[in-house]
Amino acid sequence: MTDHRDDQRREPADNGSDVDGSDGDRLFSEANAWFFRLQSDDHTPAERAAFAEWLARSPAHADAWSGLQTLLHDLKEPARAAHRDARRAAYAGFRSAPSRRPAAAGVRRFAAAMAVLLAVGGLGVWRGPTLYQDAVADQVTPAGQRRTLILPDGSTAEMNGGTALALDFRDSERRVRILRGEAWFHVARDPDRPFVVDGGAGTARVLGTQFSVRREDGRTTVTVGDGLVEVAAHPGTDSRAPWPDSVRLHAGESAEAGPLGLSGPRAADPAVAFAWRQGQIVFRQQSLASVIAALNGQWPGRVVLLNDEAAERVVSGVFALDRPDAVFDALERGLGVHATRITPYLTLLR
Repeated sequence: MTDHRDDQRREPADNGSDVDGSDGDRLFSEANAWFFRLQSDDHTPAERAAFAEWLARSPAHADAWSGLQTLLHDLKEPARAAHRDARRAAYAGFRSAPSRRPAAAGVRRFAAAMAVLLAVGGLGVWRGPTLYQDAVADQVTPAGQRRTLILPDGSTAEMNGGTALALDFRDSERRVRILRGEAWFHVARDPDRPFVVDGGAGTARVLGTQFSVRREDGRTTVTVGDGLVEVAAHPGTDSRAPWPDSVRLHAGESAEAGPLGLSGPRAADPAVAFAWRQGQIVFRQQSLASVIAALNGQWPGRVVLLNDEAAERVVSGVFALDRPDAVFDALERGLGVHATRITPYLTLLR
């Protein structure tokens, strides 16, 4: 694997405590991962030693750990309040028997409050796979940060936030592995060297064109902006051999590969599919729950929905990714929800 890592990612943070936004997000995510790993019953002495080394690496690392502890402390009171509400609702439900609906509602609210403690900054999931992907990747972008790369052959790759790429450029082939996230490619034409993008569940092969590949939740989505792209679910390792059961996509088409195989081609709207390249996100008649899931993939931290009744309310609009307050304002005015920003890394929607 060709090593194209940024020096900034290989070296410890500067000994000063001031770091830029991308480094701060990265260190906060690493602190998240260490916290949950150390809560596990099967963590090892070697991991404890590795954590101690990580913590002592620089003042910025110590600040990230301290900030995480402060955040978790600040979340305790909202959780306790939700617990009190749940107990009151359960008691009211018992007093008003035979109806048990208030008790169920209280349990749901309590479960939602507990989810807050797990959802902050992606903390609800052990981030071991993400840390491994970062370790083997040549290029990584944190959530909320985009980057444009010039690849060794002169092609360009625009990385969406939360993306990890591994590069393998050889005399006979140009290969990019998307370990997670999404990237747009403008491929320099070279008939002697196919350009292959491996997205896990699916792989795309071109000679020279413009297209995007997204890897998310075990699925790979390929969308073409210009030219012709071949997509297959299980193409094999020989990039020059014919691909069985592949589909060919033209401009304005997409295909998806997943556990059940390949689907497509189908029409794609470039204004929606590629909006992130202009720092925007577009929703057209989508549920609030799906909107929040999409926003969580674009921003550091987490947005947590505590209003079950609002989950299926429909959202349409074009939003700037660098203006989260404007997004929350639109949701409050349009859907009647209320946004509470607990920290820069956690917003609650009620």
